[in-house]
Amino acid sequence: MSANVDSELIGLFGHWTFATSQVKRLDELKVDPDAVKAAAQQVIEQRDNPERQRAIVDAMDEDTAVALCLWLRDPANASGLLKQARAKPRKRG
Repeated sequence: MSANVDSELIGLFGHWTFATSQVKRLDELKVDPDAVKAAAQQVIEQRDNPERQRAIVDAMDEDTAVALCLWLRDPANASGLLKQARAKPRKRG
């Protein structure tokens, strides 16, 4: 991972979430894969608005933010997240 990308992710997620994303695996997080995917789409849509991106991240619970940071650090993680989503039965209310 390049230092520039790491710096941008630290700016978006903060040091704690970024550091956590370096030591956690997706299967250790309690996340809704659909929520992570939606958050990724929101952050990408706001790519020209860093303040709005930060507000989106700040509104997330910690595990979702860590999962999104993992995804953005390495898009190959998106594949793992989607596999995880398929492996878990969907809760219906």
